[in-house]
Amino acid sequence: MMITTTNFGLAKFGQKQLCALAGVLGLLLLAGCTDPIPQQSRPCPMVKVVQDAAYMTRFAGASEDLTDTSFEARIARSKNLCYYQTNTDTGERVIRTELSVEFAASRGPNNPDSSAKFNYWIRVTGPGSSQLSSQELDVEIPFTAAKIQGLAQDSVDVFVPLKQGENGDFYRIYIGLAVSEKELAYNRRNPQF
Repeated sequence: MMITTTNFGLAKFGQKQLCALAGVLGLLLLAGCTDPIPQQSRPCPMVKVVQDAAYMTRFAGASEDLTDTSFEARIARSKNLCYYQTNTDTGERVIRTELSVEFAASRGPNNPDSSAKFNYWIRVTGPGSSQLSSQELDVEIPFTAAKIQGLAQDSVDVFVPLKQGENGDFYRIYIGLAVSEKELAYNRRNPQF
């Protein structure tokens, strides 16, 4: 079978010549699209839940008696996935990390709000453990008379700008519940993990 083309000023080609030309053109196109950084050398930033801030016991008053417990909450799990992105106009590179954080809470005997309302934070550190950013987010898990436990899930995108020669190994993302000093001391006296 013969194919005639005029797009590239080429004359008649046989099937073997056309296949060879298509293969060469395909390789050239792929070579122009490939990123110079191989996929296997693109690690995600390490994501770590801070142990002392992974759970909280919130009391309704000043007493730490179990009968005064308003609610208990914890970070049940976290998942992450990251992507390296390059701005084609500026050449700037960032890592976009998609975080999914799941929280669990249980109602205590002294819960006037019929819910667990608390905050959690996400902190990003860079080389030398320097803090680059911190954000605090709200969580609310409602309770009813029949439902004294609940779950909530939050999804957050974290963007980390990369300098030349850097990858995800240079950065850490920490997650924790926004516990007060008193709640932190309680956690350390009553470790859950």
